[in-house]
Amino acid sequence: MLKVFLSKLMNPLMQLMHITCKDTSPVISEMLDQPVSSAKYWRARIHLAMCSVCRYYKTQLEILTRVTHELADEDSPAKMDVSLSPESKAQLKKVLKSQQ
Repeated sequence: MLKVFLSKLMNPLMQLMHITCKDTSPVISEMLDQPVSSAKYWRARIHLAMCSVCRYYKTQLEILTRVTHELADEDSPAKMDVSLSPESKAQLKKVLKSQQ
């Protein structure tokens, strides 16, 4: 019930402010990297409150940011040695040569 009420209230507000996904997506990315002006922040928050697609986009960016930071961390489990054994290398070379 509250969601329907908020939707009816927010959709005209979004239209009045011309808050589109195209305008909001760069701000979402910027918000994850650095502080943004309060005007940008609130325009994005209003849009995110109503747009499930942009909320999903924000979630995906947050995941990518976390993973890239983990990969940059020297002690990360993602930096484990994953070198191939000599047998696996030989087998891979054989398969690649046969496909040429």
